[in-house]
Amino acid sequence: MTPISLVPASDDQRSVVANLIQLYLHDMTEFLPFPVGSDGRFEYGFLDRFWRYPYLITHADEIAGFALVVDECPLTGRAPCWFMAEFFLLRAYRGKGLATAAVNLALANHPGQWHIAVPHANPVAQAFWSKALTRQFVHSRNITFEDDAWLLNEFTVAA
Repeated sequence: MTPISLVPASDDQRSVVANLIQLYLHDMTEFLPFPVGSDGRFEYGFLDRFWRYPYLITHADEIAGFALVVDECPLTGRAPCWFMAEFFLLRAYRGKGLATAAVNLALANHPGQWHIAVPHANPVAQAFWSKALTRQFVHSRNITFEDDAWLLNEFTVAA
C-alpha cells in the first residue's frame, strides 16, 4: 500500500482545509450538534485560531484528510504543549492504519509534551485515539471544558 504523507499546508491551501472541515463536521454530527448557517454550511469559527501547524494528509498524491496542530492546549491553558486541534481522514482511507500512521508523523514532527482531547460524546473518536496512541505512555483523565466532558490524553514525545 502506498504510504501516507503529512504535508505542511500553505496559506494558499487554507480553502482546501476549510472544505475538508465541512466533511469533518458532517461526520461528527452523528455524535455532536453543529449549527448550519443560512448558506447551508456548518459554522466553524476556529480555523484562524488553529492555523499554526496545518497539514494535509495525502495518500498516493491524493488528499486524504488534514491535521491542525497548535502549540498550546486550549482546554487546559498549558503552554508550551502540542495539541491536536483537529484531525480528519476521509472515510475511503479509514480502517487501513493510515490515520494512525498520519498521527505518528504529526507526533514525530513535534517532540515534547502533548495533549489530545476527545469528547466523551464521540465514542468512535475515543476508540480511534485509544488505538492510535498505543505507542505512547499516555496518562488519561476526565476534564470538563465549557460544560462538555472530555477525555484528556497527556504524553511526551521524545526528540
